[in-house]
Amino acid sequence: MRLYIAGGCGEHGRNCFLVEGKCVNFLVDCGVMAGEEGGGYPRLSAEQAQRLRCVFLTHSHADHTGALPWLRSMGYTGPVIASRHTLEQLPFHLEAELPLEELCPGGEGSYDGVHIQWGRSGHCVGSVWYRFSMERKSILFSGDYTENTQVYVTEPIRGQTADVAVLDCAYGSDRVSYADACGYLTEKVRRLLAQYGLLVFPVPKYGRGLELLQLFRQSGLEGPIFGDSHFLREIEKTEEYHGWMKPAAGTLQNAAAPYSETEKQGILFISDPQLRSPAARDAVRTVLALGGHAVMTGTVEHGSFSAQLVKDGQMELLRYPVHLNLRQMEALAGKNPFARVIPYHSAEITAEPICSF
Repeated sequence: MRLYIAGGCGEHGRNCFLVEGKCVNFLVDCGVMAGEEGGGYPRLSAEQAQRLRCVFLTHSHADHTGALPWLRSMGYTGPVIASRHTLEQLPFHLEAELPLEELCPGGEGSYDGVHIQWGRSGHCVGSVWYRFSMERKSILFSGDYTENTQVYVTEPIRGQTADVAVLDCAYGSDRVSYADACGYLTEKVRRLLAQYGLLVFPVPKYGRGLELLQLFRQSGLEGPIFGDSHFLREIEKTEEYHGWMKPAAGTLQNAAAPYSETEKQGILFISDPQLRSPAARDAVRTVLALGGHAVMTGTVEHGSFSAQLVKDGQMELLRYPVHLNLRQMEALAGKNPFARVIPYHSAEITAEPICSF
């Protein structure tokens, strides 16, 4: 068996892994590197794309899925396999899709000679980890993974054997614990609210926003909370997300309201982290014109409107952890008998592009 790393190691983005065997050929994720010339596509040839039997997705974020239309243009004709929610969240049409819940009910099944196990990874609704076994070999992919969550369910990776494990290590050598990161974030937000009155948080459409909402409510931050239409819909859909969200998520109903431009106090969530849409940029400009301030809790992409706000001193960078750091990744690896571990999702940690196992 062979693992070919087409992206995602030694960089934060372009996550894409090709598993090749005598009778097996499949991809795990197919993401883009935002802001890179030429589209930031995976390092795959047309021949490799055309030989693929299927593609598995860990979740819907663009750094894991954004290159799927490009993959089709390269000649891939097979199915895309992912959780039902992940497939629903994709912003483009797929010609062939296969919900993971139908293929592997109860977390286990098989496809084209590959035995599959999967579990919820805690990153967002629909996000999963996988363990594949075939041709007497096994490989595990954590996807974007965390066991420290406010509202999302994680099925911890425990006692899983694998010849190779590709594990989330997005925060690299950062050694800050989840509790300390949350404590620093909430205290800083409290101070910024006292200084500016109104704060705007650009967040992904799926994932971190609801985590922050619950954290702020649990931390007793005072003032109203607002959201754009997408954010409010995600709150309304928490009952539909049964099994993916903790029971505490049920308390999020009515926790946020639509924003009125007359409001000068509170927190506003915008479902567009890099502020690519004109509507998102206009909303942030309105907040800034009212004397407010912007806060980014994830990665700022080069060349984005968010990056410009950081440069201009109008956006604060305060991380909310939705990945593992090196210490956490090593602790996770220590709870499973993996023969070899490959950290991914970090620009700090590189790996050889080909791993035979």
